[in-house]
Amino acid sequence: MKFPVCDFAPSEEGFYSQCASCPIDSHSSGCALEKLDNGNYRFTGRTPHGGVEALFYFKDNEGNHVLKCDAVHVEIHELDESGTLVSVLYGMVDPEGMIYLKKSGPERAHSRENIQ
Repeated sequence: MKFPVCDFAPSEEGFYSQCASCPIDSHSSGCALEKLDNGNYRFTGRTPHGGVEALFYFKDNEGNHVLKCDAVHVEIHELDESGTLVSVLYGMVDPEGMIYLKKSGPERAHSRENIQ
């Protein structure tokens, strides 16, 4: 699947590979991400592992929640239409706009209420 699905960068293979460190403000028209009140971000749309939305959690080296612009790590939780977690991806935020992702197994699945 190609991503980002925004107006600022050409789509490339490798879902999420550019959004994690994109400098564009998510409030800009055409951004694929929506900034949530709790400081996390949401992508709404088809995800690579069968979800309908993805939540981005940005963290520092100690695992503390930080602003996207200060992040070193990112967790991306994909949820299905019922809010069930279908995939967790782990990545390193790279200033060049690419991240390395590792996918968790289905044993980590739980509902949306447990992860927000």
